[in-house]
Amino acid sequence: MDRRDVNININNKSRKSGQSQLYCTIPHSKRSKNTLYNISTMNALTSSILLLSATYIQSFTPAASSNIVGNPQQRTSTTSTTALDATTVGLYFGTVGGNTKTVANHIKAAADADATVTFCEIEDLSSVDAFTQHDALIIGAPTWNTGAEKQRTLTGWDQWLYDVLPGLASEMKGKKVAFFGVGDQGDYPFNYCDSVGELHSEFERVGCDVKYGRTSTEGYYHVSSKAQVDEEEPVFYGLCCDENQQPDQSEDRCIKWIAQLKSEEFFA
Repeated sequence: MDRRDVNININNKSRKSGQSQLYCTIPHSKRSKNTLYNISTMNALTSSILLLSATYIQSFTPAASSNIVGNPQQRTSTTSTTALDATTVGLYFGTVGGNTKTVANHIKAAADADATVTFCEIEDLSSVDAFTQHDALIIGAPTWNTGAEKQRTLTGWDQWLYDVLPGLASEMKGKKVAFFGVGDQGDYPFNYCDSVGELHSEFERVGCDVKYGRTSTEGYYHVSSKAQVDEEEPVFYGLCCDENQQPDQSEDRCIKWIAQLKSEEFFA
């Protein structure tokens, strides 16, 4: 699970005093540490609360451009491109609390020496053309909607996979795609990284080449996963990381996965 909480908590009670309090976590434009406001005397700081609320609402004003896909809300872009002399790769991911982004950063760091990597959260994707222009795609998501048959990520992928991707069959046919996901084997052993299975199914449905980056289940202790397929031996459809139970293994797994993709000529 992507478990770190962000956003806003309102009307919590102090564990020490039991006094009603208001905690507002206001997103910073550069996603640095959030500022925590504790308002225990409502009348004294009414104007401050109104100002903070207006700031929060304004930060989620719907984008004016009709080209925005995924979540239509205006967000602070995390898109960055490292220009190198090789295949262009789009690394697109959804994240709820930050664990999937942590893994995405490991992947980008390992891949940068071999490709031009565009790094972008799916909610920040500016246009369909920006997505389909890549020679290959690395797609990632967490698993939150545990046990669901679809829309398992609670990110922009839930809308994108079913409202946007089906209309891109002609552009996506034959495109190389590899998948990664983040889950929690300890708390959700029966649905570990299920979203990877959903991503695989939907991209395969529009004709993408999804044979790349399958990994062994060795070293994991989950019980079952929709990301798993039993061939000669059990494998995942892509890379699965656990930032809750095995965070110390994620970076090494990403490095080895990129080396595997190179050997499979994913970047060729």
